[in-house]
Amino acid sequence: MGVVVIRLPAANSVQANLLPDLTPLLDVIFIVLVFFLLTAQTPLLQLPLQLPQSREALQPASADPGERLQVQLSATGQWRLGAQPLKDFAALRQALQGAYAAAQPPGLDLALDRQAPLSAFLDLMAWLQQQGIEDSRILLEAHDETP
Repeated sequence: MGVVVIRLPAANSVQANLLPDLTPLLDVIFIVLVFFLLTAQTPLLQLPLQLPQSREALQPASADPGERLQVQLSATGQWRLGAQPLKDFAALRQALQGAYAAAQPPGLDLALDRQAPLSAFLDLMAWLQQQGIEDSRILLEAHDETP
């Protein structure tokens, strides 16, 4: 048995050598694309906060429970509105919508556990901003810390 050799015509190899190599061009296009993606101006989402300038400027939270609503978020992600536990974030939204339907909407105090899921808190802040609720405070526990 003999070996079969396939010979290609010489004209094809000459035409292949005449075509330019596009690999460097693709590299340049990729680098420029990455540059534009990294330097693009994307709008940043912001939540306006009014923070006190010093510890002396801090005002204590109101002691009258009738003035403000208190929303609590536990370390396990369980919501409470006042003393009433709520099963999920949708139930909290519904309860807050009912409370803010009044002519004189109350203020809102947010009491969060240090281990509470941050995504749940951010969902609440985004919803409050979407609803136009601006009178909200984040309550913090006082603890001994040395600056």
